Amino acid sequence: MKIQELKQGDKITQHLDNATVLFEVLSIKQIGRRFLVTFRSAYGIATASYQGESFITAI
Repeated sequence: MKIQELKQGDKITQHLDNATVLFEVLSIKQIGRRFLVTFRSAYGIATASYQGESFITAI
């Protein structure tokens, strides 16, 4: 899924340290050609910046 298609509530998984971590999209905000995406996981809340055409695996 393209970053620009993400919506609040979408879920993403990532493999970290031989474990699968679930991330939930809390918010997504376009700033120019980039998107700021705020995620929540068991590790806490964090924001990342992506180009809109970037791909991410959503479930």
